[in-house]
Amino acid sequence: MKHRSDDTSRRQRPQGKPGLLRLGAALLAVSSVGLLAAPATIVRVMPDLSTRSGRHTLAGVLALMAIAILECVLAMIPIRRGERWALATAAVPFVVIGLPIFLIDATYVASERLWNTLAPQGAGLALGVTALILCALGIQKR
Repeated sequence: MKHRSDDTSRRQRPQGKPGLLRLGAALLAVSSVGLLAAPATIVRVMPDLSTRSGRHTLAGVLALMAIAILECVLAMIPIRRGERWALATAAVPFVVIGLPIFLIDATYVASERLWNTLAPQGAGLALGVTALILCALGIQKR
């Protein structure tokens, strides 16, 4: 008859998470919550849902919210555990959405609003990329 304590003693528990990984995961979670500012700003004036552009705007807002939530979950669970697939997955929104939108805004936003538009985006991208780098360094040390 196996004792429960014997079974758990055989399993190897991690000896603590590297500090870089823990810090990076926390920063990534914070930056992902910050991503919710964009959709909140977009829907301050609720789009007219009877129009195609209004429905597409709402769909974009909901997609951005879903990505932010998923990014936060990735940071809090699998990335904190050191799972490499989650780190690669968390980098996708930065490449597919963050950088292209930053470049589009840098090109098309009126010059008088450029700083107010790009500063938060640039800070968010910098924080997120820094967090990803810290996580990658933390995972490498494992």
